[in-house]
Amino acid sequence: MSTFAAAAGGDSLGIIVSLKKCTDLPVADLRAGSFIPDVGPLSIVKDAMSLIPGGGESSSDPYVKAKMVNTATHSTSEEQRSPTIHKNTDPIWLPAVRFTFLVPADSVEAQRLVLDIWDQDSMSKDDYLGTTKLDLKGLNLSGGGDAVHNHTLDLLDVKTGDKVPNSKVFIAIQVKTAAEMASEQHELVYEYERWTPTGGWGKKYPGNLLPTDPGCWSDEKGGKWSMDMSEVALPIPEGMHSVDHWATEGDWMFGSDFRLRVWMSAKSSISFARRRAWVRKCEVAPDKKK
Repeated sequence: MSTFAAAAGGDSLGIIVSLKKCTDLPVADLRAGSFIPDVGPLSIVKDAMSLIPGGGESSSDPYVKAKMVNTATHSTSEEQRSPTIHKNTDPIWLPAVRFTFLVPADSVEAQRLVLDIWDQDSMSKDDYLGTTKLDLKGLNLSGGGDAVHNHTLDLLDVKTGDKVPNSKVFIAIQVKTAAEMASEQHELVYEYERWTPTGGWGKKYPGNLLPTDPGCWSDEKGGKWSMDMSEVALPIPEGMHSVDHWATEGDWMFGSDFRLRVWMSAKSSISFARRRAWVRKCEVAPDKKK
């Protein structure tokens, strides 16, 4: 996670975009292969609807690439990517993916949010499904760091540039000062449960968990596991305090094992494991603020 600590006190603004879900996606994997060429930019996402087909079987494996483009200098930020949602035409990212960009305050009007939606293929080239963008010039992004601004964008066919019928991209934007970004931190851990015919869903051992299960809690990247939440959560940074207690964000996601990289929003016949996210927000303690 980024706190923009290095930029605190500078004349910069942090732009936060939350990627939550896509809805009503047609089949994206066509065995004939990709029918669209390589390309460039797009915007930032919260929801997307009715994306066009990309290349194969009977579903989609969508993910989103996001970046910021300065239309005056043509410079671009580092590209950021969401996790892939496997075989799901209605993908939901839980918790929401946060794309964060730091831009000079005097160049905000020149910034363009760019979002590319792709279908991941393991055996061939990924398919480019669509693109959209949002220029920040003329937008009213006031309201302070807690204000959320929602926009609905048309998805464009990457081959013709035309609007894709019925396809929309819904985005949520927050703008904060660099100091605000540096003064807060969002922490995330995952809770896991296993299903058994005799015990249903649970995380007890013995009873639910297998001897091979690494634990029922993991850190955000799945690199640290434990049976105790406190052992995988980051300690509150020095000089900060917890704004909110740990709270669940989103519903359970399902899969076949605890160590999966891709989770499904719907339960299937092989869903023997499930996980959900817990989040906590910390900020600089009042006596530490200037």
